[in-house]
Amino acid sequence: MAQGRKQGAGLAMLALAGVLAVGTAHAAGQCSARSGERAGALLELYTSEGCSSCPPADRWFGSLAAGSDPATLGLLAFHVDYWDQLGWKDGFAQAAFSRRQSQRVHAAGSSTVYTPQLMASTRTMLRWNAPGDVTQLLAEQSAEPARYRLGLQATPSPTGWRVELGAALRGAPVPGAPMAWLALAQDGLSSAVTRGENAGARLSHARVVRGLWGPWPIAGAGLHRDLLLRPPAGAPATGYHLVAFVQDPGNGRTWQVLGLPLADCR
Repeated sequence: MAQGRKQGAGLAMLALAGVLAVGTAHAAGQCSARSGERAGALLELYTSEGCSSCPPADRWFGSLAAGSDPATLGLLAFHVDYWDQLGWKDGFAQAAFSRRQSQRVHAAGSSTVYTPQLMASTRTMLRWNAPGDVTQLLAEQSAEPARYRLGLQATPSPTGWRVELGAALRGAPVPGAPMAWLALAQDGLSSAVTRGENAGARLSHARVVRGLWGPWPIAGAGLHRDLLLRPPAGAPATGYHLVAFVQDPGNGRTWQVLGLPLADCR
C-alpha cells in the first residue's frame, strides 16, 4: 500500500511538472500557458444588468479587456443576483458570485457591498471612473516578483475543454493560506433588457464569469487538477478565456494570475 501511494504521488508530480513546464503555445488543437517571473494582476468587477449605474462600468471593463494582455492581467466580471428581484433577472448572475463578493468585502474588514464594485487583491473599493488609479495599481501588482508558478493546458473535447491546472510555490513560503481558483469567462455577450432600471437598453459585456472552480489548497508538493469544462447550455460557442489565480481567502491578497484565451484551442 505504501508503495502504491508513493507511485501515485510520483505520477501526480510528473503531471504537475508537465503542466508547469509548458510555455504559451497553440499546436495540434492544444493550448497551454505558464506564468513568468512576475505576479500578474487580477481585477474583479461585481455588476448586474438590473443596476442603472453598471453599464458605464461594464463598457469601461470591456475596453480594458480589449487592450490588455490576458496572460498577465486577469479580468473577471461577476454578475450578482441580488438585483434580480427588482424587475429584471440577469441571465449571467449566480448566487455564488454574490456570496463571493460579500466574502471578499468581509475579508478586507468592510461591510460595504454595492454595484458596480471593483476589486484588486486586498483593495475592494476601487473606482472604475478613476481609471488612472486602477491601471497604476494593476501595473504595480503585475511588477511584483512571482511567489507562485501557474500552468494551464487546454484540449478541446466534444462537449467543451479538458483543462489541466498546475500550481506550485516558487521560493520561500508566503504568509497566510493562499489557494488556487480557475474561472471560465466569456466575451461578446449582450442582453436586450426589457424591465427594471435599464429597460430599453441593450447591454454588452466582456469577461463574464460562466463558472468558477476551487478553492484548492496548494500543498508543499504543489497542486494538479484535471477538469472537463463545459460552456453553459445555449451559450455562444466563442469568446472563452481561462483565468487561473492564487488568492488568500483570509485577506484577499492575490499572489499569481495566469490567463489563457481558448479561441485557438480547436
